[in-house]
Amino acid sequence: MKKILLLTAALLLLGGCGSWHNPNIADPAKEKEIFKRDREFCDNQNQQNVPVGAQTDGAPPEPTTYEAEFSENYAYTTTFEKCMKRRGWIKK
Repeated sequence: MKKILLLTAALLLLGGCGSWHNPNIADPAKEKEIFKRDREFCDNQNQQNVPVGAQTDGAPPEPTTYEAEFSENYAYTTTFEKCMKRRGWIKK
C-alpha cells in the first residue's frame, strides 16, 4: 500500500505539478499558491474516495497483483485530474 502511495505521489510530482495551468488566474505567484491548495484538496478527496487495497475492519491487506495496482493508480490519477479540472485547472 505504501508503495502505491509513493508511486502515485512521484507521478503527481513528476507529471502533475508543472503541467497544470488555470487560465482564470493572472498572477503567477497567486496561481502557485492556489494550485498548492487545490492539489492538496484533490489529493485529500482521493484518499477518502479511492480505496487503496483492502480497507476493512482490521483485516490484513489483500495481496495485490500488478493489474490491481495499475487499476488503483489509474483510478487515483483519473479522479485527481477530474477534481483539478472541476476547480478550473487544465493540463498544459
